[in-house]
Amino acid sequence: MKPLEGEVRLNGKRIEEPGLDRGVVFQEPALFPWLTVLRNVGFGLEMSGMARRAVDERAAAVLRIVGLENAMHLYPYQLSGGMRHRVAVARAWALKDASVLLMDEPFSAIDAVNRMALQKYLVDAWLAEPHTVIYVTHDIDEAVYLADRIAIMTSSPGRVGEYVTVDMPRPRDRNSAQANALRLELTEIMRRLGSRASGH
Repeated sequence: MKPLEGEVRLNGKRIEEPGLDRGVVFQEPALFPWLTVLRNVGFGLEMSGMARRAVDERAAAVLRIVGLENAMHLYPYQLSGGMRHRVAVARAWALKDASVLLMDEPFSAIDAVNRMALQKYLVDAWLAEPHTVIYVTHDIDEAVYLADRIAIMTSSPGRVGEYVTVDMPRPRDRNSAQANALRLELTEIMRRLGSRASGH
């Protein structure tokens, strides 16, 4: 789709097509059903021309980070929903030279218990290999747990209404007084703006 106006730039370069300098994780895992977990994670690297052995080594390393080293030779239909989402995160994370990872509500369709586990895997991956991540969520708890800075969007038109910095050490305690105070602050700001949250 061509934009009606404006442009998107990353590190000063205009974005006009998909590229390996950025990874994307969608709401649905969007895995290739005919490829194993290892091949799914290594797909983008392989398309970039990286040697197969190097692709396999990188994909296996990222799968270890998200706790799927024992599932690398399985196919998507053999995985649980949560495991498929971890593969999607690993596929984006495998792009080691990506400047930014874009995550569009990747865990929104997952039940609460598995969503918290997936959030922890995401934090573990970030701690092992820090990337800039822009993570869209409507879940205040998720924003508090994951984000370093939260951009609260207005509803119509969709613009950044306010930024909130999250000054909490990792690993984070979801039930700490600081987390609860931040939840209340975000709820009040969102009520005032009539908005939704995006963490990054």
